[in-house]
Amino acid sequence: MTNITEITEKLEKEAKRMKCKVEIEALESLLSNIGNVVKEFEESALIFKRAHSHYTENWDGASKHGYDQYVQRLNINELKTIELANSLKHEINEQMDKLHSKMEELS
Repeated sequence: MTNITEITEKLEKEAKRMKCKVEIEALESLLSNIGNVVKEFEESALIFKRAHSHYTENWDGASKHGYDQYVQRLNINELKTIELANSLKHEINEQMDKLHSKMEELS
């Protein structure tokens, strides 16, 4: 009877380790996707900033003022987006660390 119990416990531990491994792989994929999205976002923001500085340097008056306010809001939202992405990546890494620790405990 003890052999069956030991085998069952080993199988349960292995199943839990496999589940952790699958979750880690999913989180790694998510982390990669977030990195790719952030990279594209930053490249798009850079393209916008280059176009902005090139085409609007001679503007003046109300249109220039209104446009500058719009650009300022875009810059603020860019910073918030990057901050959120960094926070999300940090949380994902923490979760992956917990899963790695759990896997070690199950070994």
